[in-house]
Amino acid sequence: MAASEQIRYACLVNDRSKLRSNTLSFAEVLATSVALIGLSMTPVLIAPYIFASAGNGSWLAYVFAGVMLLFVALNLNQFAKRSSAAGSMYGYVVANLGNRAGAIAGWTLIWAYVFVGASQFGAMTLFIQNLAGLGGMHVPPLIVFAGLALALWILAYRDIRLSTIVMLVLETLSVTVICTILGIVLSRHGMRADASQLQLRGVQSTGIGLGIATAIFSFVGFESATAFGEEARRPLVTIPRAVVGSVIIAGVFFVVCLYAETLGLRGSGTSLDKLSAPLWTLADLYHVGMFKIPIAIGAIFSSFSVGLACVTTCARIILPMGRKGLFGAAVTAVQPRFATPYVAVAYTLGAMIVVALCMYAARVTPINIFNYCGTLSAFGFIVIYGMIAVAAPRYLRSIGDHRPLDYGIAAAALLFLLVPAVTLFYPAPPPPTNAFAYLFVAYLLFGYVYFRVSARSARAKAVVR
Repeated sequence: MAASEQIRYACLVNDRSKLRSNTLSFAEVLATSVALIGLSMTPVLIAPYIFASAGNGSWLAYVFAGVMLLFVALNLNQFAKRSSAAGSMYGYVVANLGNRAGAIAGWTLIWAYVFVGASQFGAMTLFIQNLAGLGGMHVPPLIVFAGLALALWILAYRDIRLSTIVMLVLETLSVTVICTILGIVLSRHGMRADASQLQLRGVQSTGIGLGIATAIFSFVGFESATAFGEEARRPLVTIPRAVVGSVIIAGVFFVVCLYAETLGLRGSGTSLDKLSAPLWTLADLYHVGMFKIPIAIGAIFSSFSVGLACVTTCARIILPMGRKGLFGAAVTAVQPRFATPYVAVAYTLGAMIVVALCMYAARVTPINIFNYCGTLSAFGFIVIYGMIAVAAPRYLRSIGDHRPLDYGIAAAALLFLLVPAVTLFYPAPPPPTNAFAYLFVAYLLFGYVYFRVSARSARAKAVVR
């Protein structure tokens, strides 16, 4: 049996639950990963949050996070270059660590994608209110929530090609605007290096650690290409390239953005962590205020593309889990005309809306809906990345294609992941984020019990039959 077939997890797929194959090009798969990363979100919204922890070392936090996730990507590609299937990270863990570990992996991925998606309801509200404020108007958050949910449903329900094309166009426009204004900042400062940043003045090691944990939120989603194995063209080539490419593109972009924003605000009397709209401030400081509206529109586009990528990707995690019997059979349904997992899409979008509405009902501000959901999502991504690093060498050993270098890559990924993992627990962050770790552990325990009970019930029904 070919190596690409050995990793496939067993599942019965009928014609009505098949996705449309051989439709996504490399550019479209890469667009999905880059869109879920949401490049624009970091300079627009995350930069102040990370600067509050890492200060002049913010750029270094992104260097560390980029290298860490490149090791994770290399482990992920041990599978992706040999096999492809919808919801592949879940499938990789099932095939190499067993069904129980696989169930937890899928459960963890759902947590991660749902919270990233929910964070965009807060981000979208903030961006639209900022834009409306220029005209003296106010848009209620619930109106934004409803409009975003409707738009996400329409595009995720329809052809996946349409979704990826929209994501590519929107994110390209947003990044172009950001690069323009940051290019102006760097050109005004010439070739002079910022000694404060390069020498890490005032930076503490604990601050860098917290910054790395925050930086993970900026990168999460680079692996989303693996969820489109059934739909990509030449998936064994396309998906590995998209996984690595998205990490490299994002890493370079984030380092340049944090360096330029910190440099641009030097001497202005306002530090990056005190700003809610840093690019607007830079536009005023460098006398290019005409960019403020394009920046706001670009941020709206980016937020929407992140939310859309979360819905489409998470649905393609739920789909194979349903095929394995971990959820009801309804989630395996595929829309006949558009060949999309519309039931799984509905469940995913519904969970995101519930999270956002619960936070809003608890009087959490839009910016904190974004920040809190982003922090919560990081727990899920750290766990699944660690499981992939454990599964990769086990898989290579099972097919007799392992080298000492492969074990070194897996060990490096795990060691790098320990830094943000420990930082999220110790030292304890301020309320309410100090409770997030316990919420995630409770979620994992609930999932473990649920899947154990479901498996026991399925065995009992099999015996009766």
